[in-house]
Amino acid sequence: MLPALSPHTKHIVIDLQRVFAEPHGWHVPSIAGILPNVLTLCQTTAENTLYSRFITPPKPEDAPGRWQNLYQAYPQVTGLDPAILDLIDPLTQIAQPSQIFDKTTYSIFPAIQPHLGQTDTLILSGAETDACVYASLLSAVDLGLRVIIATDAVTSSDQAAHNATLNIIARRLPAQVECATTAEIIAAWPK
Repeated sequence: MLPALSPHTKHIVIDLQRVFAEPHGWHVPSIAGILPNVLTLCQTTAENTLYSRFITPPKPEDAPGRWQNLYQAYPQVTGLDPAILDLIDPLTQIAQPSQIFDKTTYSIFPAIQPHLGQTDTLILSGAETDACVYASLLSAVDLGLRVIIATDAVTSSDQAAHNATLNIIARRLPAQVECATTAEIIAAWPK
């Protein structure tokens, strides 16, 4: 059973965008499977939810350093119509502009750090478990925050990597990261 959550808890939805949800260069078909749980968390945590968007560059050479290598390997995700970088429906209907943070790296930090205020706990959902979710999780741990990964509200294009990442978190970080289902998180949410 998940211990009660503090009133200073935030829910972070990582990169649930069209570029990942639709057949494109970085398609994550399993997003559809987690979306009901993500929506349940968003509805429960409404004004305490923040959203990240991964923004790709116009051209591979516009990216800094070794990020150029990534975009040279995936040139189809550069120079995109900005609409493909939008959040997926129905998140576009519930996310307020002030709740959406753009990033060009895996972690949502430092983009959200100035907006956390008294936040002491983060719940993470979204994609991809083994990349942007994991990087954000480690950044939050580094800040000393209580971190909870919503195990049924995260996914990856590589299910083996998704499972391995959840196993690593459970085995290597149990003193700093809690793993919980959407139902367990909602049961622990402050009333």
